[in-house]
Amino acid sequence: MPRSNRFHFTVLLLAIPVLAIANDYSAVEAWLQKMHKAAHTLNYKGKFVYQQEKQLSLMRIIHSVSEDGERERLVALDETGREIIRNKNKVTCILPDSKSVVVDKGRPVAQFPPQFPVQLDAMKNQYSFLLDKQERVAGQLAQKIVIQPNDNYRYGHRLWVDTHTGLLLKTHLVNETGDLIEQFMFTELEFLDSVPEELLMPSISGEEYTWYEAQMEDDEGESAVQSAGVWAVTRLPAGFNTDMQRRHKMPNKTAVEHHVFSDGLASVSVFIEQQKKNTSNLMGASRMGAVNAYGKKLDSYHVTVVGEVPSATVRMIGDSVTQQK
Repeated sequence: MPRSNRFHFTVLLLAIPVLAIANDYSAVEAWLQKMHKAAHTLNYKGKFVYQQEKQLSLMRIIHSVSEDGERERLVALDETGREIIRNKNKVTCILPDSKSVVVDKGRPVAQFPPQFPVQLDAMKNQYSFLLDKQERVAGQLAQKIVIQPNDNYRYGHRLWVDTHTGLLLKTHLVNETGDLIEQFMFTELEFLDSVPEELLMPSISGEEYTWYEAQMEDDEGESAVQSAGVWAVTRLPAGFNTDMQRRHKMPNKTAVEHHVFSDGLASVSVFIEQQKKNTSNLMGASRMGAVNAYGKKLDSYHVTVVGEVPSATVRMIGDSVTQQK
């Protein structure tokens, strides 16, 4: 092959991966939009495993959508027998091991299947979005999606999406060294035309249980006071922006300033409160599964940073907290 032709052939080969990545960006966004729609429009029941490092949980899920709204029931298939029942925006947590029931509004802290953003424009400088091969999960053909961070301040994600329905069937959360630290995966799955009412009902009456109902306060209430804040975070990893800033007044009258920062996929919470006597606050780094925390004393205050991000992220943010003059 003449030298000039070899040169053009080499340029063409180098260009092919770039074009594939650019095409994947819009293709991944389409898959995420399909996945988001499926999460709120399908009737199904199944079993899934949720694993954080070596800790494994097996759950049953029943999800229903009708003209009355969205309903869901999660049951832990272990000795605790815990249940989470969601009816529209009301969440009831049944805890047989402590004979208690907690009623709150909003979604449970852990969402199954996990939720992901559908707009990627704000994240394209922080992550690469790629389509991988198709594989089978719980008997369904699934499209694998790779979300790869461009730095070490956030985790990577691997998603497996049902090619037919768009339901998220499996996820892997990997740390900055590529190690698996958390996963969700359906092991059984059945799609239904409609969900029988008895499948959505709790297995116990709860008559002999202690009931706790959370106090619902809006943003103007006394327990959540909007504030410009007297504290500032002066250093954030690229792509992280302020998502929320609020000052809470706790039942003991202590004020806690709460900041939330997000890059659209990962989020970090910062809590600043007056240092209390005879209490043991977190000092230094701590980790539980995928969640890292960092605490430090700042004059007469204590700063705690928590997020499902690498330890370097919470430390950077925590060390940059300053009091505004």
